[in-house]
Parts: sequence; structure tokens; C-alpha cells
Amino acid sequence: MKRLVVAALALAACGTTNDDRPKTLEYITVAILQPSCGNAQCHGSYRRAEDYAFDTVEEARKSILTYQLVVEDEPESSLLYQVLISPGGDGNTPRMPYDQPLADADVALIHDWIATGAEGLVIP
Repeated sequence: MKRLVVAALALAACGTTNDDRPKTLEYITVAILQPSCGNAQCHGSYRRAEDYAFDTVEEARKSILTYQLVVEDEPESSLLYQVLISPGGDGNTPRMPYDQPLADADVALIHDWIATGAEGLVIP
């Protein structure tokens, strides 16, 4: 019986996800936005699609604050999060990045970062 309980606990643990990555603007920019969005063709400092740049922490902060892409504590109201979960298509906000959506874990981290106050952003 003891082995059965241990096996059940081990299987249950496999289904849980504890994302212990930092929920900070610095980490999210460097690990997610910069490589996925801040490239030269899209939201880099040179191209600045929609006038957003995510290739450095300072440019990401400036873009997010200037265009109010994040509503503190409200990921569902934040355009940054909305474009990551949008189904795209007619009548919908385009899903970004359009060529390869972010991993679910990265989207969840951005959601949690916004929901917990968007550390490192300093929203006025």
C-alpha cells in the first residue's frame, strides 16, 4: 500500500508545474521578449513595428509604458498579454509573435508577472 501511495504522489507531481523563473521585466525581456519579439524584422530598435521595441530592457520598458501595453495587476486587460493569447484571424487581434507563438509556460509567466504587479516596470 505504501508503494501505491508513493507512486500516486509521484504521478501527481509530474502534472504540476512550478515555474520558479523570475517574474521581472528584466528576465521577461531577456529570456522571452528579446529573442521572440525584439528581432530586427519586428520589434527591434531598428524596425520598431507599431513603434514598439523589445530588444533591450530599457526599450521594452519605454514601449510598454508609452503605449500602455500593461495594466498593472490586470493581465486580461493588458494588450501585451492579449496579443499572446489571441486566436488571430478575422475580427481578432493578431496573435504575436505571428510566425511562432510563445510556449504556454512563457505566456503564463507573462500573465503572472502582470498579475503580481509587473515588477521592474513602474507603472505611473
